[in-house]
Amino acid sequence: MAETQIIQEEQISTKDLFQKIINVFKLIGSEWKLLLIGIAVGTLVSILMDLNNFKESQFYGEIQFNLESGNPNQGGMGGFAGLASAFGVPGGMGGAQSNDLFSGGNFGLVIASKTLYEKALMKEVVIGGRKNLFINYYKDSSDIKRKEWGGDMFHEPNKAAINFRFVPKSPEQFTKIENELVATIYEKLLKQTELKPLDKNGSIMILSATTNNEMLTKVWLETLLKTLEEFYIDVRTKKTKEIYDIQVARLNELQGKLNSTDRQLAITTFQNMNAVDPTAPMRQQQLNRNNTFISNQFYTQMATVENLRMLLIHQTPLFTLLQPVRLPLLRKDYTIGGSTKLGAFLGFFVCLVFIIVRKTYQELVS
Repeated sequence: MAETQIIQEEQISTKDLFQKIINVFKLIGSEWKLLLIGIAVGTLVSILMDLNNFKESQFYGEIQFNLESGNPNQGGMGGFAGLASAFGVPGGMGGAQSNDLFSGGNFGLVIASKTLYEKALMKEVVIGGRKNLFINYYKDSSDIKRKEWGGDMFHEPNKAAINFRFVPKSPEQFTKIENELVATIYEKLLKQTELKPLDKNGSIMILSATTNNEMLTKVWLETLLKTLEEFYIDVRTKKTKEIYDIQVARLNELQGKLNSTDRQLAITTFQNMNAVDPTAPMRQQQLNRNNTFISNQFYTQMATVENLRMLLIHQTPLFTLLQPVRLPLLRKDYTIGGSTKLGAFLGFFVCLVFIIVRKTYQELVS
C-alpha cells in the first residue's frame, strides 16, 4: 500500500514537471514580441561592444633567452677572485650581494625602466637597408599617430608630435618637447611589452611584445634585448673597467719613462766609450739602476693589466638566445559582429527570466 502511494506521488511530480515545461513554452509563445526585443537588444549591445573594443590586427612575437650573471664568485676564476678583491671589485670575495640591481624581482623592474627604454628608443636600426632611429621608426609604423596623437571629437590632432623627428643624442640632452613625446611613447610601449619566466623555477625568460605592425614587433624585441644586454654588461663591469682604465694609463706612463731611460742609457753608453770624465761610469750605473727599476715596474704593471683584462672577460655576463623572433608572427584579428550570437542568447535568456519572474509575481499577487 505504501509502495503504491510512492509510485503515485512520483507520477504526480513527473506530470507537474511536464506541465510546467509546457507552461513555459506557452509563456514564450505568448510573449514572443518581448523575447524578440530582448534578442535584438542583446545583439545590438554586442555590436556596440565590438565597435568599442575594435582594434587593428595585432602581431605577437616573443624571444626566449637565458642570462648568466658572470659573477666572479663562480667557478673558474681562480686567482682572479683575489685580484678583484684587491682592487675593491664587488663579488671578488664573499657571498652574493642582497642589493644586486638584477637580483630577484629587480630584473623585471630594470627591463621596464624608462632609462632602458630611452636607450632602446634612441638606438639606430636598419630597416629595408636604410638607417633610422628606432623612435622615428616607431612613430611612423605604429598606430600612435592615429590614437594618442590623432585627436577626437573635442581635440585636434597633435600635428607637432606627428611631424617631429628625433636626431641622435643622449637622453640627458632631451628638450622639454622631446621628453613629453618620449613619455607618451614609453607609456604605450610599456603596455605592449611583457617579461615573464618560462618556468617558475627556471632562469629562462620570455620577452614578448604586441603591436599593430609585424616588422615593428620584431625590431622592437631585438632592439630592447640588445639594449638590455649592453646595459647589463656595462653595470656588471663598470667598476672593473674604471680600474682597468686607470691601470692602462699607469702602464702607458711607465712605458714613456722606460723609453726615456732607454734613450738616455744608450746615449750615455755611447759617450762613455771615449769619455775622460771619471764620473761618467757612475752616471751610467745610475741610469742602469733606473732603467732596471722602471723595467720591473713596467712588466709588473703589464701583468696587472692583463689580469684585469681577463677579469673583465670573466665578469661579462653571457646572453644565450634560445628562441629568436622570426616572421611570420602570430596575428590576431578583431571583427565586428563576432559575438552577436552570444549577445542574442544573453538577451533571450535575460528576457526569459524577466518574463518568468513577472508571471510568478502576478500569480502570487492574484
